[in-house]
Amino acid sequence: MSIHALKAVPEQSWTPTEQPGRHLRLVPPPGQDVPDQRWMERLTLNLVEVLAGERSATTLVRWLSPVVYQALRSPQNDPRLKGSTMISLRAQPLSADSIEIAAVIGCPRRTRAIALRLARRHDRWRVVCLGVL
Repeated sequence: MSIHALKAVPEQSWTPTEQPGRHLRLVPPPGQDVPDQRWMERLTLNLVEVLAGERSATTLVRWLSPVVYQALRSPQNDPRLKGSTMISLRAQPLSADSIEIAAVIGCPRRTRAIALRLARRHDRWRVVCLGVL
């Protein structure tokens, strides 16, 4: 049995280069009209208010699919979400008629992540899936 010694390799410094467009951005495919960033931020914060019990789900009924609306009508109110602020929001189109949104929400005690899927139904963007992490 032989033992092989590894040669010590001197450390090299590495500086990352600036790469524009490296983060996810909402870039619509050709011919697709997508909601603007501010609208998506407001919708996400309004959904957090519904989950916190500060807002009624009926105020968002036109932007929710029937399944999501039924789930939000009688949610388990989470008081930890009260007073939340938007830290960041990223959106990515999946197809001409669907978008996924990932948002970081700052709560008083803890930071949370919200994931949404929007689908265009009858010329209107609606939330079809919602998750809080």
